Amino acid sequence: MKTQNLKFTNLKNSKVVKNIFKSVLGLSLIASLGSCIDDPVIVDQQPLPDGIALNDRFLNNRINALEEFTLDAATGGIITGSQGTNVTFQPNSFGINGTPVTGNVTVQLIEIYDKASMLLNNRSTLGMRANGDKEALKSAGEFFINAKQGSNELDLLSAASVESRPIDFADLDGGMQIFRGGPDQDCDGIDDDCDWVPADEDKNGEQDDAQIRDAQGADGAFATYNYDIGSFGWTNLDRWYSYAGAKTEIFIDVPAEFNQDNCAIYLSYDGEPTALARMDVYNTSLEMFTEHYGLIPVGLEVHIIMVAEIDGVLNYAIQGTTIVEDHIEVISSLSPITQPALESLINGLP
Repeated sequence: MKTQNLKFTNLKNSKVVKNIFKSVLGLSLIASLGSCIDDPVIVDQQPLPDGIALNDRFLNNRINALEEFTLDAATGGIITGSQGTNVTFQPNSFGINGTPVTGNVTVQLIEIYDKASMLLNNRSTLGMRANGDKEALKSAGEFFINAKQGSNELDLLSAASVESRPIDFADLDGGMQIFRGGPDQDCDGIDDDCDWVPADEDKNGEQDDAQIRDAQGADGAFATYNYDIGSFGWTNLDRWYSYAGAKTEIFIDVPAEFNQDNCAIYLSYDGEPTALARMDVYNTSLEMFTEHYGLIPVGLEVHIIMVAEIDGVLNYAIQGTTIVEDHIEVISSLSPITQPALESLINGLP
């Protein structure tokens, strides 16, 4: 097993420190047990973090972000989201089991462009490569697109075109590609949680690139990303976060009452407004969160964001740090906060 030379911060409530002193505390407890056995001690039970409530919050945020539009199935048309995303549907492109439907259909859209929305909808930019390795992505937008007619879920029979909201040329990234959810590119539902994998919409064995269209706005030049989808569900405009320097593992030491079932931890890359990777591995031996393959750049400036639901209230911690080799970051406590206030804090990070 690799020997860790670890650097710690904020050691209060650290599980590592508690493990170091466990045997000493155990001996002290045995020595003092006799004096306490006659008088039972009543301890106030503190509210515990609720993982189900946290996941419900994520799902409810997606439901609240869902916009619905009505189109005539025979003619198709364009829908425009509140943040400026356009989706164009061809005539007779909505169907069931390969047969076009007629009449009105309901088109659903979620558009996610900022880091706070990514976190609070639990749609982080963690991508999976073909060999199973997981790495961070930079996103130009995440989208859920779906269509229904009454209670029937519809299929997309002809490709639809997605156009992102306009962006300044200064923010343009020509390396953006299309990603879909899940190792089998199967992330159809609003409640599906899955990693992003490179998309191959035309099934030619190659990752699909997003096209860039130049345009002219009232205040000057801007551009949009454009791509086609061949099925409904989640898609993401991304590129791999590339870094040529040394990389390392990172561990997040959290207070004793927290684990993989009742909280969520994210790694926010400074200087990258849409790079947010979830720390989705929990080392049960160390009782710490980590990532997958030791691919965090040494010297990278990041912020660690932890969220949990406790007694019906959102709680959080945000800590900035610079990654060192074999990094351990200790989160000693969380604080209650409203969701709008947390959104402001996250989107205000460097």
